[in-house]
Amino acid sequence: MGLAKDLGLNAEMDRAGGHDFGNIVVKVPASPGYEQAPIVIIQSHLDIVALPEERKNEPLELILDGTILRASGSTLGADNGVAIAIVLTLMTEKEIVHGPLELLFTIDEETGMTGAHALSDSVLSGKYLINIDSEEEDVLTVGCAGGNRTYINMRLVTESPAAGYTPIRLIASGFKGGHSGMEINRGRANAGQLLARLLFVERGNFNFRLVELGWGTVDNAIPSEAFAVVMVKIEQLADLKSALKRWEESFRKEYGSVETNLEITFEEDVNPPDYVLTQVSMTNTLALLVSLPHGAAKMSPDIPGLVETSSNLAVVKMDQRELSISISQRSSTDPSLDWIVSKCEACAILVGANWEHSSRYSGWQPNMQSKLLEVCERSYKSLFGKSPGVSALHAGLECGLIGAKYPDMDMISIGPTIWDAHTPTKAGFRPGVDSGVKGERMDTARMSDFWKFVQAVLKNLAE
Repeated sequence: MGLAKDLGLNAEMDRAGGHDFGNIVVKVPASPGYEQAPIVIIQSHLDIVALPEERKNEPLELILDGTILRASGSTLGADNGVAIAIVLTLMTEKEIVHGPLELLFTIDEETGMTGAHALSDSVLSGKYLINIDSEEEDVLTVGCAGGNRTYINMRLVTESPAAGYTPIRLIASGFKGGHSGMEINRGRANAGQLLARLLFVERGNFNFRLVELGWGTVDNAIPSEAFAVVMVKIEQLADLKSALKRWEESFRKEYGSVETNLEITFEEDVNPPDYVLTQVSMTNTLALLVSLPHGAAKMSPDIPGLVETSSNLAVVKMDQRELSISISQRSSTDPSLDWIVSKCEACAILVGANWEHSSRYSGWQPNMQSKLLEVCERSYKSLFGKSPGVSALHAGLECGLIGAKYPDMDMISIGPTIWDAHTPTKAGFRPGVDSGVKGERMDTARMSDFWKFVQAVLKNLAE
């Protein structure tokens, strides 16, 4: 808002996020001679996924590994920081040729798309909308999945710990994680659900009681680590440690080359708790977490390789009184979305838990006769001598919600290539040594080509 004011541009902010925080629309006049061109909306979102949680308020430790940009010890925030940079450039650079622009900055895309949900159906007047939130520079996205959030809460029953038990912390780490829309089809493990599965099976072999179990921080990231605190009989501690090693080996065999760095470890330096879950409450907790659907549930019958329906068992938190679970579901069809949502609801009913559904949003159906698609394809081929791919995403995009409010709007989603969005790069990353490890990253050398493409599309739409 401040930059727009300094540049003398018209800018408005709604109250989607409260009294002084909301979606912003900045209107940029056309280049001289292009005043009569159709209005183009450029849309980006202001928030990022900042992981790990304990570092979300710290400055990024940026590392350039050759031309690959990362943030050591955290996510990079390229989703959607790179789009914000592009849109700010469109605000400030006068030599770029374009018709009238409406620059739409939405809030809270990563946590339920609340900004797009609250967007007025009268604030935009553009004919075309270009969403810069896709992650493959050579693919034009023309459709996306709809989604839903399910929140489950279950009362816990606790009792005082018995004598002769010692606390131990179990840790599942080294899993790849990733974006629950973009990587859910790659067979990556949910670290938390595997830890719950381990405990569910071993409850019959060891006399332990659950104190705490948790994983995840955001709904749209596949959990890459998890922890549990249990009280175990002192004489069974050595056997439990051996069992953890066997589970680690078993999980490595199960996931093969997909999860090569997973670890199941333990810590004994744990403060003695004041309570443990009763046997029944522990069993219900573990049974629920093992039963809830996670991963790709159904593939598209029409588009090869595209996930149609999925569920991400994203966030689990526990305190002495309550278990809280957040699940995100996606599907490109409403009936299948209803199906996967009802499965989560059924699991909650079986253990007497409460549930609610929230933040449901519509999918975006492809329009292969789109004028905007034709201009983008022509612009790309003119620049690079080849045709771009055209596809739909299993990930959710705000285009679905915006399109429901503006049904006649012609939309497309583009973006530079981003690898492993929402996945932290390991701390202490060493350029040239750790180049093969996972983590959100992008190639700075290829950004210039994407920027040329954006400019070409805007110029061709204006002409």
